[in-house]
Amino acid sequence: MSFGLSLKPSNLPEKTLAFTNRCYASQADLERLCGAPSKSQYVEVKSCVFSIEAHRLMEPGTIAFNKVQREFAKIGLNQEVFVKQFLVPAGFDLGTCKMEVDFFIKPTPETPKLEVRDEELESLVRKNFEAQVFAVGQTIAVDYNGQLLKFDVRSLMPPDLGDGVARTKVNSGLLASLTELDFQQGPSGKLHVLSNKVQQRNIFRPDFNFEDLGIGGLSKQFGDIFRRAFAARIFPPHMIRDLGINHVRGMLLYGPPGTGKTLIARKLAKFLKAAEPKIVNGPEVLNKYVGQAEENIRNLFADAEKDEKTLGENSPLHVVIFDEIDSICKSRGSTRDGTGVHDSIVNQLLSKIDGVDSLNNILLIGMTNRKDLIDEALLRPGRLEVHVEISLPDEHGRVEILNIHTKSMRDKGYLDPAVSIQEIATRSKNFSGAELEGLIRSATSYAMNRKVSFTDLSIKDGDFRVCNEDFDMALDEVKPAFGQHTDEFEKCIPGGLQPYSEEFSHMIGSCMSIIEQLRGSTNTPLMSLLLHGERGCGKTALSAHLAQKSDYPFVRRITSENYVGYSEPAKIAAIAKVFEDAYKSDLSCIVLDDIERLIDYVRIGPRFSTPVLQALFALLKKPPPKENSRLLVLGTTADPHFLEEADLFQAFNVALQVPVLSQPPHYKAVLEALPGFTAPAVQEISAGIAGKSIGIKTLLLVAEMAVQRENPVQMGVFLECLKQCGIA
Repeated sequence: MSFGLSLKPSNLPEKTLAFTNRCYASQADLERLCGAPSKSQYVEVKSCVFSIEAHRLMEPGTIAFNKVQREFAKIGLNQEVFVKQFLVPAGFDLGTCKMEVDFFIKPTPETPKLEVRDEELESLVRKNFEAQVFAVGQTIAVDYNGQLLKFDVRSLMPPDLGDGVARTKVNSGLLASLTELDFQQGPSGKLHVLSNKVQQRNIFRPDFNFEDLGIGGLSKQFGDIFRRAFAARIFPPHMIRDLGINHVRGMLLYGPPGTGKTLIARKLAKFLKAAEPKIVNGPEVLNKYVGQAEENIRNLFADAEKDEKTLGENSPLHVVIFDEIDSICKSRGSTRDGTGVHDSIVNQLLSKIDGVDSLNNILLIGMTNRKDLIDEALLRPGRLEVHVEISLPDEHGRVEILNIHTKSMRDKGYLDPAVSIQEIATRSKNFSGAELEGLIRSATSYAMNRKVSFTDLSIKDGDFRVCNEDFDMALDEVKPAFGQHTDEFEKCIPGGLQPYSEEFSHMIGSCMSIIEQLRGSTNTPLMSLLLHGERGCGKTALSAHLAQKSDYPFVRRITSENYVGYSEPAKIAAIAKVFEDAYKSDLSCIVLDDIERLIDYVRIGPRFSTPVLQALFALLKKPPPKENSRLLVLGTTADPHFLEEADLFQAFNVALQVPVLSQPPHYKAVLEALPGFTAPAVQEISAGIAGKSIGIKTLLLVAEMAVQRENPVQMGVFLECLKQCGIA
C-alpha cells in the first residue's frame, strides 16, 4: 500500500527546472513517499500523475510545481495537497500520442511564422520527457532554441498489438520508446509543423476500396481524378510548397444526364478522410433577400477558413460539392433578371477559390450537364481546372454497371443463371448508368407481374426468377436518351426497300461500304454523304434505310417538319443540340433530310436563311471533339444545283445520285410485287411507259391510286393516274 503525505505547494527552486515537467521535493520527503531512489519515480496529486525528483534547495514539507502543472492539476500555493506514490501498472505504455504545438505566449499579427520539423520536436520530447506520464488535456512548457512553446496533449491511444482487437482512446499513459508521436500546429496559425510522414497526409479512409464505391465503367475517369486532384495531397505540405505549386482547388464533372456524376461525387466524399463534405444543390444557394445568396456561398467556406487559419498546412481537406452548378454559375451578363444576383454569386465563388485570401485546403467539385453555360473564368486553372467528362459507358463499363445492380438478386438466387450480362450489355448500346438501372427495374417488374394473380392480387406459387424473356421485354420498353430513334425511320419506309435495278443495288452497296469504313476507321472521325435526285425517287426512304442498317448506337433525323414555327436562332440551336448529343456517342449517324427545306430555300423572295446555311457549313466540317468518336452525316436534296451555288454541295465528302426507274425491267420489278396487278397488265404497263423517268416513290403512289379505282388495274387507268401525278 502506497504512503501519502500532506505537502505545501511552492514555486520551483530554480527557473531552469520549468522545462522538465517534473515536480520536486526534499530528499527526505521523497524517500518517505517512494522509498529507495530509482531512475523514475511518480506521485499522484489530485488524480494527476507527475514525475518527481529530489532537489537540494527544497525544504521538508513542501513540493514544487511549475505554473503549467499547477493550472493543470488545479493546485493553489497556499493550500496543502495530499501526495502519494503512483505505481505504474502493466500495459501502461502509450502507442500513439497526438500533441498540439504552439507559442506559449499568444503571438501578435506581426509575429513572424515559425516552421519546425516534426523530427526536431520528436527528438526534443523524447530527450526531455521519455518515461513520463502524459494525460489528455495536459500542457507542457518547452524551450525550443530560445522560443517558449507549449505542447498540449490532445489524444492518447494504447499500442496496437496486432491481435485484431479494436483500440480505444485512453486518458493517460507512459511515454515509451516505441510511442508514436504526432504533432499538429496550434490555433494561432503562426507555428507550422513540417512533416514527412506519408500516413499523416492520407486523405482516404483506411478501408477505402474503389470496388466498394459501387460505380462501374469509370476506371479511367477515377484515375484522372486521383492524379490531378488527390495525388499531390498525399505528400508533405512543405514539399508541395518547395515545389512552388498549389493544390488543385476545383474539378468539374460534366456529361450527359444519368452517367453517374452526382454518384461519383457523393461516393468519393464518403471515402475521403476529410472534414464532413458539404453537398449543395445549385438552386439552394439562391435566396429572395438581397445579399443572402452571396452569404450562403461564404458560409460554405467558413469552416475551411477557420481550419486554414488555425492549422495552416496541416488543415484537413474540406470538400464542397455543387450539384447542377450551371444553375448559379452562368456566364456573367447572360441572365436578364435585372438583379445581377447570378453575376454576384460567380464573383463571390471566384474570390473564395482563387482570390486574395484563397484557400489551399478546399476542393470544390461541380457537376453539370451543360458545361457550355458556365462562366469561363470559373473554368480556368486555379479554379475548376480539372474537367472530367463522365460519358456514356462502353460495353465493358455496361457489364460492370449491370453486375453492380444485379449483384443482390444474383446472390439471393432471384436471377436466372441463363441470363447473360454480357449479352444484355451488348444489346444496350448508349445506355447511361441510370438507364441501365431502369432497365433492370423494368425486367424485374415483368418478372413480378408474371407471379401476380389479378383475380385476387395474390402471389402465385413457384420460384421467383428474373429471366431472359424479362430482359427482352425491358429492352423493348426502356429506350436510351442517346440511342436510336427507330420510330422516325420506320415511318419513312413503311413498305420496306425494293431494289429495282442493278444501278440502285450498286449504289446501296457503295453506301454500306462507307458506313462500314467509318465504323472501323481510326483516321476518319467525320464522314458526310449526300444523296441527291429528283423528287419522288426515294431519297428519304433510302437515307432511313441506311441509318437503320448502320446499327450505330446514336441515330437521329433532322427534317424541316420538326422545326415549323421556329425562329432562325431557335432552329440553329435545335440542330446544334442534335450534333452535340451525337458527339457524346462513340459512333453516331445524323440524317439531314431535304436540306434545301431546312435552310428555307425558295426560288423567289429572300431565297434562303443565311444563318442556318452557315450553321450547317460549320457542323458539316466540325469533327467530333471526343477522342475515338465518329460521326456519319447523311444528307438528301432534290435541288443539287442550288446546293452547288450555295457551296454546300462541296461540304459533303461523297455525293451519290439516286437512280430513277426508266426501263421496263425496273417497272416490272416493282409492280409485280404489288396487289391488284396481273402479269399481263404489268407487262403491258411496263412496255407502255418505257423511257419515262419515274421515281420509285412516285410509281408506288400511282400504283396505289390505280388500285383504288380499278382492281385488277388496266393500262388506261394507270396512265390516267400517272398523268394526274405530273408525268405525261
